[in-house]
Amino acid sequence: MEESLLEILSRYVSPRAAEGLLRRAVEQGRPSRPGDWARLVESVLWPELKRLLPFQEMPPELKAWVRELKGLAALEAGEEEDEEEELPLEAVGLEEADLRARLAQRLARLEGVVGVVVAGEGGREELFPGEPIPLDPFHLLLRRHGYRTFYAVLEENLVAFRALGKGYVGLLARKETNVGRLLNSLRRLVSAAEVEG
Repeated sequence: MEESLLEILSRYVSPRAAEGLLRRAVEQGRPSRPGDWARLVESVLWPELKRLLPFQEMPPELKAWVRELKGLAALEAGEEEDEEEELPLEAVGLEEADLRARLAQRLARLEGVVGVVVAGEGGREELFPGEPIPLDPFHLLLRRHGYRTFYAVLEENLVAFRALGKGYVGLLARKETNVGRLLNSLRRLVSAAEVEG
């Protein structure tokens, strides 16, 4: 989210100024959810941008970005209300090829999913309609920041991840997909190695 916001801000101020604006805005705490990012833009970044530049109203690209995040936040909130009942956890093995393949095929059937990666230490299973999209950079980001479950909105799609032991499950989905439902499906997954250990 941070990168896409920086890209939008850089259309109006220099990249360095955009980085400075964002750094100051997140000093009180980095947002972790779409609604938090939307609030940060409206209450902190936009007033600062308006002070620096002769804008009467929020630029269209920034307004569209905020609207999109508010939509995602509403979906997440609705999903949390709909699914208050805890779904049972599912232990999955990522080290055997047939288990990875079965999990990937099942996840590929989730609504809106267009690509799946199931990766373990012993190998990976990828299901994409065309050329596979490299999702490892997102997994590295996930591990570096200590997240277990994570998602990001790209230009045309969204990606959702679940770290499982030393591996991960990654989903590529259409942008309009219900992200709350995807994350809920991923949160149910736990590493069989962790359960047994």
